Amino acid sequence: MKYVSTRGGSEELSFLEILLAGLAPDGGLYMPKSYPQISKETLDSWRKLSYADLAFEVLRLFSDDIPEEDLRQIVRKTYTSQVYCNGRADDDASQITPIHWLGEEARTQVGLLSLSNGPTLAFKDMAMQLLGNLFEYALAKEGRELNILGATSGDTGSAAEYAMRGKKGIRVFMLSPAGKMSAFQCAQMYSLQDPNIFNIAIQGVFDD
Repeated sequence: MKYVSTRGGSEELSFLEILLAGLAPDGGLYMPKSYPQISKETLDSWRKLSYADLAFEVLRLFSDDIPEEDLRQIVRKTYTSQVYCNGRADDDASQITPIHWLGEEARTQVGLLSLSNGPTLAFKDMAMQLLGNLFEYALAKEGRELNILGATSGDTGSAAEYAMRGKKGIRVFMLSPAGKMSAFQCAQMYSLQDPNIFNIAIQGVFDD
Protein backbone atom coordinates (compact mmCIF):
# COMPACT_ATOMS: atom_id res chain seq x y z
CA MET A 1 0.00 0.00 0.00
CA LYS A 2 1.39 3.39 -1.02
CA TYR A 3 0.20 6.80 0.13
CA VAL A 4 0.17 10.10 -1.77
CA SER A 5 -0.74 13.69 -0.94
CA THR A 6 -4.23 14.99 -1.64
CA ARG A 7 -2.47 17.91 -3.37
CA GLY A 8 -0.52 15.62 -5.67
CA GLY A 9 2.92 16.94 -4.84
CA SER A 10 4.52 14.21 -2.73
CA GLU A 11 6.30 10.98 -3.50
CA GLU A 12 4.64 7.64 -2.84
CA LEU A 13 5.31 6.45 0.71
CA SER A 14 4.46 3.44 2.86
CA PHE A 15 2.26 3.46 5.96
CA LEU A 16 5.15 3.59 8.46
CA GLU A 17 6.76 6.40 6.45
CA ILE A 18 3.67 8.61 6.76
CA LEU A 19 2.66 7.54 10.28
CA LEU A 20 5.00 10.00 12.01
CA ALA A 21 5.13 12.53 9.18
CA GLY A 22 1.99 14.59 9.81
CA LEU A 23 1.10 16.63 6.74
CA ALA A 24 2.69 15.96 3.38
CA PRO A 25 5.47 18.39 2.32
CA ASP A 26 3.02 20.19 -0.01
CA GLY A 27 0.58 20.73 2.87
CA GLY A 28 -1.84 18.01 1.77
CA LEU A 29 -3.15 15.01 3.67
CA TYR A 30 -1.87 11.54 2.94
CA MET A 31 -4.32 9.13 1.34
CA PRO A 32 -4.00 5.66 -0.20
CA LYS A 33 -2.97 5.67 -3.84
CA SER A 34 -5.63 3.02 -4.41
CA TYR A 35 -8.19 1.31 -2.20
CA PRO A 36 -8.42 -2.44 -1.59
CA GLN A 37 -11.43 -4.23 -3.05
CA ILE A 38 -13.25 -6.54 -0.64
CA SER A 39 -15.39 -9.40 -1.90
CA LYS A 40 -18.76 -10.36 -0.45
CA GLU A 41 -17.25 -13.67 0.65
CA THR A 42 -14.55 -11.85 2.61
CA LEU A 43 -17.09 -9.54 4.23
CA ASP A 44 -19.20 -12.53 5.23
CA SER A 45 -16.16 -14.25 6.76
CA TRP A 46 -15.44 -11.13 8.82
CA ARG A 47 -18.88 -11.11 10.48
CA LYS A 48 -17.93 -13.62 13.16
CA LEU A 49 -14.64 -11.95 14.14
CA SER A 50 -14.02 -10.11 17.38
CA TYR A 51 -13.60 -6.34 17.18
CA ALA A 52 -9.80 -6.59 17.49
CA ASP A 53 -9.51 -9.31 14.86
CA LEU A 54 -11.79 -7.41 12.48
CA ALA A 55 -9.69 -4.27 13.01
CA PHE A 56 -6.58 -6.30 12.18
CA GLU A 57 -8.08 -7.62 8.94
CA VAL A 58 -8.95 -4.10 7.79
CA LEU A 59 -5.76 -2.41 8.97
CA ARG A 60 -3.40 -4.96 7.42
CA LEU A 61 -4.71 -3.93 4.00
CA PHE A 62 -3.51 -0.36 4.64
CA SER A 63 -0.31 -1.05 6.60
CA ASP A 64 1.35 -3.91 4.78
CA ASP A 65 4.83 -2.76 5.83
CA ILE A 66 4.13 -3.84 9.43
CA PRO A 67 4.67 -7.59 9.93
CA GLU A 68 1.27 -9.19 10.38
CA GLU A 69 2.05 -10.71 13.78
CA ASP A 70 3.30 -7.34 15.06
CA LEU A 71 0.15 -5.61 13.82
CA ARG A 72 -2.08 -8.30 15.33
CA GLN A 73 -0.41 -7.83 18.72
CA ILE A 74 -0.77 -4.03 18.54
CA VAL A 75 -4.46 -4.27 17.70
CA ARG A 76 -5.20 -6.87 20.36
CA LYS A 77 -3.32 -4.78 22.93
CA THR A 78 -5.44 -1.76 21.96
CA TYR A 79 -8.98 -3.10 21.75
CA THR A 80 -9.55 -4.82 25.08
CA SER A 81 -12.42 -4.88 27.56
CA GLN A 82 -10.09 -3.28 30.12
CA VAL A 83 -9.52 -0.22 27.91
CA TYR A 84 -13.11 0.10 26.65
CA CYS A 85 -14.85 -0.59 29.96
CA ASN A 86 -16.90 2.59 30.40
CA GLY A 87 -20.17 1.44 28.85
CA ARG A 88 -23.60 0.96 30.33
CA ALA A 89 -24.11 -1.53 33.13
CA ASP A 90 -25.59 -4.12 30.76
CA ASP A 91 -22.94 -3.71 28.05
CA ASP A 92 -20.60 -6.55 27.15
CA ALA A 93 -17.25 -4.73 27.29
CA SER A 94 -15.57 -7.45 25.23
CA GLN A 95 -17.58 -6.22 22.23
CA ILE A 96 -15.64 -2.90 22.45
CA THR A 97 -18.42 -1.06 20.56
CA PRO A 98 -21.65 -2.78 21.65
CA ILE A 99 -24.83 -2.07 19.72
CA HIS A 100 -28.09 -1.04 21.40
CA TRP A 101 -31.07 -2.10 19.30
CA LEU A 102 -34.20 0.06 19.30
CA GLY A 103 -37.59 -1.18 18.11
CA GLU A 104 -39.66 -4.30 18.49
CA GLU A 105 -39.40 -5.99 15.09
CA ALA A 106 -36.02 -7.05 13.77
CA ARG A 107 -36.63 -5.64 10.28
CA THR A 108 -37.49 -2.19 11.64
CA GLN A 109 -34.92 -1.98 14.40
CA VAL A 110 -32.38 0.84 14.56
CA GLY A 111 -28.99 0.09 16.06
CA LEU A 112 -27.03 2.61 18.11
CA LEU A 113 -23.30 1.90 18.03
CA SER A 114 -21.52 2.78 21.29
CA LEU A 115 -18.28 4.61 20.49
CA SER A 116 -17.70 6.34 23.82
CA ASN A 117 -16.69 3.48 26.11
CA GLY A 118 -12.98 4.33 26.08
CA PRO A 119 -10.85 6.03 28.75
CA THR A 120 -12.10 9.59 28.10
CA LEU A 121 -15.68 8.73 27.05
CA ALA A 122 -15.06 10.35 23.64
CA PHE A 123 -15.43 8.61 20.27
CA LYS A 124 -11.89 9.82 19.53
CA ASP A 125 -10.58 7.08 21.85
CA MET A 126 -11.40 4.54 19.14
CA ALA A 127 -8.61 5.80 16.89
CA MET A 128 -6.33 7.58 19.37
CA GLN A 129 -5.67 4.51 21.53
CA LEU A 130 -4.50 2.63 18.43
CA LEU A 131 -2.42 5.59 17.27
CA GLY A 132 -0.57 5.73 20.59
CA ASN A 133 0.44 2.09 20.30
CA LEU A 134 1.41 2.48 16.64
CA PHE A 135 3.55 5.54 17.46
CA GLU A 136 5.36 3.66 20.23
CA TYR A 137 5.99 0.71 17.89
CA ALA A 138 7.30 2.84 15.01
CA LEU A 139 9.54 4.97 17.23
CA ALA A 140 11.07 1.90 18.88
CA LYS A 141 11.88 0.37 15.49
CA GLU A 142 13.65 3.55 14.36
CA GLY A 143 15.25 4.42 17.70
CA ARG A 144 13.57 7.84 17.63
CA GLU A 145 11.67 10.06 20.04
CA LEU A 146 8.69 12.29 19.35
CA ASN A 147 7.45 15.56 20.83
CA ILE A 148 3.76 16.20 20.14
CA LEU A 149 2.51 19.79 20.35
CA GLY A 150 -1.26 19.93 20.40
CA ALA A 151 -4.06 22.39 21.03
CA THR A 152 -7.53 21.52 22.28
CA SER A 153 -10.79 23.10 23.25
CA GLY A 154 -11.84 20.04 25.27
CA ASP A 155 -12.18 16.32 24.68
CA THR A 156 -9.69 15.90 21.83
CA GLY A 157 -6.82 16.89 24.11
CA SER A 158 -7.67 14.38 26.80
CA ALA A 159 -8.16 11.60 24.22
CA ALA A 160 -4.68 12.33 22.84
CA GLU A 161 -3.12 12.47 26.30
CA TYR A 162 -4.70 9.23 27.47
CA ALA A 163 -3.52 7.55 24.26
CA MET A 164 0.07 8.72 24.69
CA ARG A 165 0.45 8.54 28.47
CA GLY A 166 3.30 6.30 29.51
CA LYS A 167 4.40 5.65 25.93
CA LYS A 168 8.16 5.31 25.56
CA GLY A 169 9.86 7.99 23.50
CA ILE A 170 6.80 10.25 23.37
CA ARG A 171 6.16 13.59 25.10
CA VAL A 172 2.91 15.53 24.74
CA PHE A 173 2.63 19.29 25.21
CA MET A 174 -1.06 20.18 25.12
CA LEU A 175 -2.31 23.77 24.97
CA SER A 176 -5.78 24.41 26.37
CA PRO A 177 -7.85 27.56 27.05
CA ALA A 178 -7.69 28.45 30.75
CA GLY A 179 -11.14 28.60 32.34
CA LYS A 180 -12.95 27.76 29.09
CA MET A 181 -13.39 24.00 29.38
CA SER A 182 -15.90 22.03 31.40
CA ALA A 183 -14.96 20.88 34.90
CA PHE A 184 -15.02 17.29 33.62
CA GLN A 185 -12.62 18.07 30.78
CA CYS A 186 -10.27 19.95 33.11
CA ALA A 187 -10.29 17.07 35.58
CA GLN A 188 -9.50 14.55 32.86
CA MET A 189 -6.52 16.47 31.53
CA TYR A 190 -5.05 18.28 34.51
CA SER A 191 -5.19 15.29 36.85
CA LEU A 192 -2.77 13.27 34.73
CA GLN A 193 0.56 12.87 36.51
CA ASP A 194 2.43 10.93 33.83
CA PRO A 195 5.92 12.39 33.36
CA ASN A 196 5.53 12.52 29.56
CA ILE A 197 2.33 14.63 29.63
CA PHE A 198 2.56 18.44 29.89
CA ASN A 199 -0.62 20.50 30.15
CA ILE A 200 -0.24 24.19 29.30
CA ALA A 201 -3.26 26.40 30.00
CA ILE A 202 -3.21 29.67 28.05
CA GLN A 203 -5.25 32.86 28.33
CA GLY A 204 -7.35 32.80 25.21
CA VAL A 205 -9.42 30.45 23.09
CA PHE A 206 -8.56 27.51 20.85
CA ASP A 207 -7.91 29.68 17.77
CA ASP A 208 -5.36 31.73 19.72
